[in-house]
Amino acid sequence: MTPAANRLQWLGLLVAPWAWFGQHVIGQAIAQAACSAANASWGVSNRAWQIVLLAVAGALILVSEAAAVAAFRATRTSDHYESPPPLGRAQLISIAAMTTNALYLVIVLLDGVASIADAQCRGS
Repeated sequence: MTPAANRLQWLGLLVAPWAWFGQHVIGQAIAQAACSAANASWGVSNRAWQIVLLAVAGALILVSEAAAVAAFRATRTSDHYESPPPLGRAQLISIAAMTTNALYLVIVLLDGVASIADAQCRGS
């Protein structure tokens, strides 16, 4: 397995969870800032920032999925993911990455759409 395929497998596995985490944490901070009393002078637009976060996180997850697919294709010479390391292990990691990246994309879309469409700044 080439070093490039090795990097692709880890890129495919690790970028999507960090993209979701960043989108969620930064999105929550922006929503808090938009609902604060200080926002009258700041002018933070929750909807605009949430759209930007959704687009950036979605793009990062699609790049991560492409990297996982490329790593899987690079390890196709292996018969099965149960083949001896390193090809079998890399193929298993890339399969896991392709699966979880699809789930993270759905999570990011749901989180982003809810943050954009939901009524903000309601009292509890």
